[in-house]
Amino acid sequence: MVEKISQHVDTLKFHYYISKKIDDDNFASYLKKVDGLIALKKEAQEVKNNYGDTKSINYVFGEHKFNVMPTSISGFSVVIFNNDISIALRKTKSKINPSPVIKVEFRAEFLARKGYKKSISLVNSFIENCLLTDYKIKISEIHLATDIQGYQFTHLDFFRMKTRSRGGKTHEDVTDYAKASAYGGITTFSGFSFGGGDYHMRIYNKTLEINKFKNKSFAKTLLWEHKENYNPDSTVWRMEIQIRRAKLKKLINHENSTMDDYENILNGIPDLWNRALNDFRVLDISDKDSFNMLRGKRTLKNGTEKLLTKSAIYGIFKRADELPFWNDLKEWNSHIGLDIKGAFKIPNSGSFDYVSNSIKSLFSTMAKHYGSVDYKTMLKAFKEANELNFEKKQISLIEDSFNKQLDWFEKIDFMTENGVVSTPSYKDLEANIYSAVFESHKHIMNNPYSTEIEERIESRLLFPTNKIDYHFIDSIESMEVF
Repeated sequence: MVEKISQHVDTLKFHYYISKKIDDDNFASYLKKVDGLIALKKEAQEVKNNYGDTKSINYVFGEHKFNVMPTSISGFSVVIFNNDISIALRKTKSKINPSPVIKVEFRAEFLARKGYKKSISLVNSFIENCLLTDYKIKISEIHLATDIQGYQFTHLDFFRMKTRSRGGKTHEDVTDYAKASAYGGITTFSGFSFGGGDYHMRIYNKTLEINKFKNKSFAKTLLWEHKENYNPDSTVWRMEIQIRRAKLKKLINHENSTMDDYENILNGIPDLWNRALNDFRVLDISDKDSFNMLRGKRTLKNGTEKLLTKSAIYGIFKRADELPFWNDLKEWNSHIGLDIKGAFKIPNSGSFDYVSNSIKSLFSTMAKHYGSVDYKTMLKAFKEANELNFEKKQISLIEDSFNKQLDWFEKIDFMTENGVVSTPSYKDLEANIYSAVFESHKHIMNNPYSTEIEERIESRLLFPTNKIDYHFIDSIESMEVF
């Protein structure tokens, strides 16, 4: 029985921008406060402790106590901090500034003690009353965490993870027994991670982390001990998703609004968590298959070993379902997440680098598979690839590619309508691809287009069907382009 012990926001980073409606007096007041803090920063740079190191200087904003740092972070003028938050402030010459003037990072203990809603309310109230009266917030980073008991993750689960991310690594904790050379170090599996900095999933042994770093023990006190289903004798594993603004800007919620908006992100936390657990999934793959993927080979009945091919690994994943409890974990504090659509970065249309690399890959693969790259091999490759596509999807190779291109155009339409991107030039690219793909299909494949794709083309109102020849030559041997 897998138990959800806690679901919470573990990290928050806010960027505050100056609102266009701020008046001159309030703007001048903000600059004056920043100047005063910069002066304290310079003073802190002169103060040394007994070891010759600089140290921070205490500063009080009303009832709020802070330390002013002797150093700052890139792009900001001064940094102040306390046990709850750290604040970086920028001195700016103009009210019209595309960059944030305040950066706030919430401490994990503060979020656990107050909850993210109360924490945000307290911080926004402080910013408005003590620093900047009119502002706009962008969330630069948010971490969502779920703590569970009842399942023991192992090295093999790393190989059960299904994700589009190419980056992944395991984590180990090394215990050194008095540095005795006869024993060496014993390595304990402590978790794994997938993804990059903008979108990142970590699964790790939280109990082990607390035992090693005592300052992390607030999780036990604030998040677990008051829960009836918490077992203090059982290991707690944390599943944590990190999402930065670069990723949030590319997501659209069920109301067709971008997740770049501050309110949409906070209201859409269950949706973000649900999407993350669909993007990063641990599948119910047997220990035997998982171990074979770890080794990269399997043992045949006759005792010989055979390397695992990509298609064999693909088959293992295709046959597997999610872990039995995975779907239950997608629920965020009893809220079922709604759909979040993925936007995308528009590629440089028509870049010949894509074409060149694809051609090189095609010739390289043909040379390895057939031992030849002449025009007859090219025809054979297209014919076999087309037959394989028909077998799998019941449509031709070119039509399958063309369908994906139509999907891409429809995504751009959707994003343009919702103000996410503006790419008027893609209409020219669309017209060129229509004509080019139809022409290549006539010359390469001996198959008509399906009714479905004709209807999709008609719906875009670019090429009336009476101007398109949907029927092609009888034999692939009469191909002219080669």
